[in-house]
Amino acid sequence: MFLVNPYNPAHQQPNSIDLMLGRELKTLYGKCIDLKMGSYKIKPNEFLLGSTEETVHIPYDLVAHIDGKSSIGRLGVFIHISSGFIDSGFNGNVTLEIYNCSDKEFELYHGMNICQIVFETLTSPVEKPYGHSDLNSHYQNSNGTVLSKYEGL
Repeated sequence: MFLVNPYNPAHQQPNSIDLMLGRELKTLYGKCIDLKMGSYKIKPNEFLLGSTEETVHIPYDLVAHIDGKSSIGRLGVFIHISSGFIDSGFNGNVTLEIYNCSDKEFELYHGMNICQIVFETLTSPVEKPYGHSDLNSHYQNSNGTVLSKYEGL
Protein backbone atom coordinates (compact mmCIF):
# COMPACT_ATOMS: atom_id res chain seq x y z
CA MET A 1 0.00 0.00 0.00
CA PHE A 2 1.32 3.43 -0.93
CA LEU A 3 1.55 6.23 1.66
CA VAL A 4 -0.22 8.52 -0.83
CA ASN A 5 -2.88 7.11 -3.16
CA PRO A 6 -2.89 7.74 -6.02
CA TYR A 7 0.83 8.39 -6.04
CA ASN A 8 2.12 10.61 -8.85
CA PRO A 9 5.93 10.50 -9.26
CA ALA A 10 5.80 14.00 -10.78
CA HIS A 11 4.63 15.29 -7.37
CA GLN A 12 7.69 13.94 -5.54
CA GLN A 13 9.83 16.75 -4.12
CA PRO A 14 13.22 16.32 -2.39
CA ASN A 15 11.65 15.94 1.08
CA SER A 16 7.91 15.89 0.48
CA ILE A 17 5.10 14.91 -1.86
CA ASP A 18 2.78 17.54 -3.33
CA LEU A 19 -0.92 16.92 -2.78
CA MET A 20 -3.80 18.24 -4.87
CA LEU A 21 -7.03 19.97 -3.92
CA GLY A 22 -10.10 17.72 -4.01
CA ARG A 23 -13.43 18.42 -5.72
CA GLU A 24 -15.31 20.24 -3.00
CA LEU A 25 -14.98 23.11 -0.58
CA LYS A 26 -17.24 23.67 2.42
CA THR A 27 -18.08 26.60 4.64
CA LEU A 28 -17.96 26.15 8.42
CA TYR A 29 -21.70 25.49 8.30
CA GLY A 30 -21.49 22.82 5.62
CA LYS A 31 -22.51 24.71 2.49
CA CYS A 32 -20.79 22.86 -0.35
CA ILE A 33 -18.93 24.50 -3.24
CA ASP A 34 -18.46 22.02 -6.09
CA LEU A 35 -15.22 22.52 -8.03
CA LYS A 36 -16.16 20.02 -10.74
CA MET A 37 -17.90 22.83 -12.60
CA GLY A 38 -15.01 25.29 -12.34
CA SER A 39 -12.87 27.27 -9.96
CA TYR A 40 -13.77 29.32 -6.90
CA LYS A 41 -12.22 32.62 -5.91
CA ILE A 42 -11.74 32.73 -2.16
CA LYS A 43 -12.29 36.26 -0.98
CA PRO A 44 -10.10 38.26 1.42
CA ASN A 45 -10.70 37.13 5.03
CA GLU A 46 -12.74 34.12 3.87
CA PHE A 47 -12.30 30.71 5.50
CA LEU A 48 -13.18 27.41 3.82
CA LEU A 49 -12.54 23.74 4.36
CA GLY A 50 -11.24 21.59 1.52
CA SER A 51 -9.53 18.24 1.25
CA THR A 52 -6.75 16.52 -0.57
CA GLU A 53 -7.62 14.61 -3.69
CA GLU A 54 -5.34 11.86 -2.48
CA THR A 55 -5.90 9.48 0.39
CA VAL A 56 -3.01 9.13 2.82
CA HIS A 57 -2.10 6.01 4.80
CA ILE A 58 0.23 6.58 7.75
CA PRO A 59 1.93 3.40 9.00
CA TYR A 60 2.45 2.83 12.72
CA ASP A 61 6.15 3.74 12.53
CA LEU A 62 5.66 7.13 10.79
CA VAL A 63 3.98 10.46 11.45
CA ALA A 64 3.30 13.11 8.86
CA HIS A 65 2.47 16.77 8.58
CA ILE A 66 1.22 18.97 5.81
CA ASP A 67 2.30 22.45 4.88
CA GLY A 68 0.92 24.78 2.29
CA LYS A 69 2.92 25.38 -0.86
CA SER A 70 5.24 28.33 -0.27
CA SER A 71 4.15 30.09 -3.47
CA ILE A 72 0.55 30.10 -2.20
CA GLY A 73 1.59 31.17 1.29
CA ARG A 74 3.54 34.09 -0.16
CA LEU A 75 0.25 35.33 -1.59
CA GLY A 76 -1.33 35.38 1.87
CA VAL A 77 -3.31 32.15 1.65
CA PHE A 78 -2.99 29.62 4.48
CA ILE A 79 -3.71 25.98 3.63
CA HIS A 80 -3.83 24.67 7.18
CA ILE A 81 -4.21 26.75 10.28
CA SER A 82 -3.71 24.34 13.17
CA SER A 83 -4.18 20.76 12.05
CA GLY A 84 -1.09 20.01 10.00
CA PHE A 85 -0.07 17.01 12.12
CA ILE A 86 -1.21 13.57 10.96
CA ASP A 87 -1.01 10.71 13.47
CA SER A 88 0.37 7.23 12.93
CA GLY A 89 -2.44 4.97 11.77
CA PHE A 90 -4.51 7.71 10.08
CA ASN A 91 -6.20 6.70 6.85
CA GLY A 92 -8.22 9.01 4.62
CA ASN A 93 -8.34 12.32 2.81
CA VAL A 94 -6.74 15.19 4.71
CA THR A 95 -9.12 18.06 5.43
CA LEU A 96 -7.53 21.45 4.78
CA GLU A 97 -8.28 24.73 6.56
CA ILE A 98 -7.98 27.38 3.86
CA TYR A 99 -7.89 31.03 4.87
CA ASN A 100 -7.21 34.04 2.66
CA CYS A 101 -5.58 36.71 4.82
CA SER A 102 -4.59 38.85 1.84
CA ASP A 103 -6.50 41.76 0.34
CA LYS A 104 -6.89 39.96 -3.02
CA GLU A 105 -9.06 37.07 -4.19
CA PHE A 106 -7.26 33.78 -4.81
CA GLU A 107 -8.44 31.16 -7.30
CA LEU A 108 -8.90 27.60 -6.04
CA TYR A 109 -9.51 24.77 -8.49
CA HIS A 110 -9.81 21.01 -8.41
CA GLY A 111 -6.47 19.29 -8.89
CA MET A 112 -4.24 22.25 -8.08
CA ASN A 113 -1.08 21.47 -6.11
CA ILE A 114 -2.15 22.98 -2.81
CA CYS A 115 0.03 21.48 -0.10
CA GLN A 116 2.84 19.07 0.60
CA ILE A 117 3.13 16.15 2.97
CA VAL A 118 6.29 15.30 4.89
CA PHE A 119 6.86 11.98 6.66
CA GLU A 120 8.99 11.41 9.74
CA THR A 121 10.21 8.08 11.05
CA LEU A 122 9.51 7.20 14.69
CA THR A 123 12.02 5.36 16.85
CA SER A 124 9.45 2.57 17.25
CA PRO A 125 5.89 1.89 16.12
CA VAL A 126 3.13 3.44 18.24
CA GLU A 127 1.17 1.15 20.55
CA LYS A 128 -2.18 2.90 20.01
CA PRO A 129 -2.35 4.29 16.48
CA TYR A 130 -4.99 6.72 15.30
CA GLY A 131 -8.25 4.78 15.00
CA HIS A 132 -7.46 2.51 17.98
CA SER A 133 -10.60 1.59 19.93
CA ASP A 134 -9.22 3.23 23.10
CA LEU A 135 -8.91 6.59 21.34
CA ASN A 136 -11.51 9.10 20.24
CA SER A 137 -10.38 9.24 16.59
CA HIS A 138 -13.09 11.36 14.95
CA TYR A 139 -11.64 11.55 11.46
CA GLN A 140 -10.42 8.03 10.68
CA ASN A 141 -11.29 6.95 7.10
CA SER A 142 -12.20 10.53 6.17
CA ASN A 143 -13.74 10.78 2.74
CA GLY A 144 -13.65 14.24 1.20
CA THR A 145 -14.00 17.44 3.19
CA VAL A 146 -15.07 16.69 6.77
CA LEU A 147 -16.58 19.36 9.04
CA SER A 148 -15.38 19.76 12.63
CA LYS A 149 -16.57 17.18 15.12
CA TYR A 150 -15.50 19.31 18.08
CA GLU A 151 -17.75 18.50 21.02
CA GLY A 152 -17.11 21.68 23.04
CA LEU A 153 -19.69 23.82 21.25
